[in-house]
Amino acid sequence: MPTTTTTTTTIQMANKWSPGRGRGQSGRGCICWISLTLLLMLVPDFIVALKDVSVMIPQAVKRGSNALFTCNYDMENDTLYSVKWYKGKREFYRYTPKENPAMKVFAMTSGLNVERNLSNQSHVVLQSVPLNISGKFTCEISVEAPTFQTAMVSGEMEVVELPEEHTVVTGIQARYRVGDLVDGNCSIKYSKPAANLTWTINGIVVPPHHIKTYQTERQENSTLESVTSAIHFMVTTQHFLKSQMRLKCTANIFDIFKEEMESVIEEDRPRIMASGRSYDMNNYPLEENPNGERGGYEDHNESYLTYYSGWQATVYIHIKTL
Repeated sequence: MPTTTTTTTTIQMANKWSPGRGRGQSGRGCICWISLTLLLMLVPDFIVALKDVSVMIPQAVKRGSNALFTCNYDMENDTLYSVKWYKGKREFYRYTPKENPAMKVFAMTSGLNVERNLSNQSHVVLQSVPLNISGKFTCEISVEAPTFQTAMVSGEMEVVELPEEHTVVTGIQARYRVGDLVDGNCSIKYSKPAANLTWTINGIVVPPHHIKTYQTERQENSTLESVTSAIHFMVTTQHFLKSQMRLKCTANIFDIFKEEMESVIEEDRPRIMASGRSYDMNNYPLEENPNGERGGYEDHNESYLTYYSGWQATVYIHIKTL
């Protein structure tokens, strides 16, 4: 399962070190601030005591599955004061080693549930995630005195509802000849978010100017969405490899869901079954027209080979369990 690891870290000094703001405290505040500055200059390790802070948050998870969040940090010689997790701006989890109990979970109306037995100072596991918790999650790390440094790192997670129906391809014929126009639609219904549809011919992505993706449609009284992609192009000889064209529509939702609909389309051209002769005008007698001129081909009632191939679906669903 891919993760979003943010590299931007905000490290700040706690307000305990801020100088007084009132005029009466300005002198004392200046003295404290100068003392602190000299202390930091003499002990540079204070500045880098909290470093390499990052988060590992799933980019996407299936609705109803568990989600593992990891907050990585290096405190050097400092001491951890607390680890806090936020959904948006609301705190839902806190781990303070020196408190009893060390773990605190704050209830949220969004249905966010923490699995206490699998959570600690570096990991948080969310149980049976619902659709409405998609969004930004933040880990905040704070260390003890004398630095009181704080670092906050964030990542995004999307909760996915898999499609209720299979991908459907319409309008594509079983065989085409050079010069024919191909007009087809690929659609998949009722997922969250809408699937990403891609067309390929013989494994090569079809250029955008041959594709039209329609606006997603939302299911009535639901947040689920449907999407349709249309393909339009003229068949050329380059589209056939050994008289076959493999046309495929692929539906993707992150790395959780993938469904491929592929058809092997035959090139529509005459093939003689029994004569064993090539289709050459010199090998066929010409009939005479009423003016005595020779023209046109004699009708031999040849039979032609015709191939039909249906659509084959391949579905990949990746779900990581904890």
